[in-house]
Amino acid sequence: MTPLPPLGAATSLLLRGTRVIPTWFAWWCGGLIGHAFSLLPLRDSLRCREHLRIAYPDADARWIERTARKTFRHAGRMALWSFATLGRDPRSLRRGIPVEGADNLREVVRACRRGEGTVGFTGHFGNWELLSRVGATVIPSTVIGRRLRSAFADAFMREVRASGGSRVLYQDDDVRASVRELRSGRMLGVLADQDVPRLAGIFVPWFGQPAFTPSAPAALALMSGGAVQPIFLFERAGRWVLHLGPRRIFTRGKDRAADISEITAWAMAYEEALVRRSPHQWVWWHRRYKTRPEDRPAAARA
Repeated sequence: MTPLPPLGAATSLLLRGTRVIPTWFAWWCGGLIGHAFSLLPLRDSLRCREHLRIAYPDADARWIERTARKTFRHAGRMALWSFATLGRDPRSLRRGIPVEGADNLREVVRACRRGEGTVGFTGHFGNWELLSRVGATVIPSTVIGRRLRSAFADAFMREVRASGGSRVLYQDDDVRASVRELRSGRMLGVLADQDVPRLAGIFVPWFGQPAFTPSAPAALALMSGGAVQPIFLFERAGRWVLHLGPRRIFTRGKDRAADISEITAWAMAYEEALVRRSPHQWVWWHRRYKTRPEDRPAAARA
């Protein structure tokens, strides 16, 4: 794996500076900023309400408005709180985080010790950046991310994600690197809940609508043994909660496309159930239905 480039004194100073921001203040101020943003007639704010109406067609206007405001309050809190804790040891951040699905956590840890890899399906729900930092302190993990345009920002985010022990790969890296990580008994963390037209994908249901979804995570699981597991970190009553779903092994059949579709649909249905519990913690301003089946007929058939 390519070593992290040195980020210099400016970044070290920035990380030290984040330690002086009280987390309670970051939480409060982030929520205030997010709420103010939600009141502005900006593109993301309007798109959030539009997508909530698509996902919840029976909801009244008051619920849509209230949920949209809560969505941006959560995003502001998550962003500023995460920034305020960048300079802290991920192991200290892990303390006090309850686990939902403790048996599933123990199961994946045992699988890693046996040298059995797992594709960890996660998404833009709760606090996915904190998940990449604290998750690796418990589970040997490798995360796949998008390469950022700014070399400095890319190196900075890569270092932050690796601070808890994660290895970092990019979406455009050779697929064999991901397969090696899985075959060495690691969890490969993938954000698989967004419409990314440049990536190979298929259409699976998302809140009752066909949504273009990356198919590579399911393909990687099939290539390395078929083990997949949902993993998320979200907020409940002012505390972060680590959630692990069941570790499931999908057997490879004769129809590879059908196998990929089954895994992807299962993972998205699992995440949707979590989002329905706390809809304000998902990124509703993302254009989840941007690509339509008529735009990608081959993907629709798959």
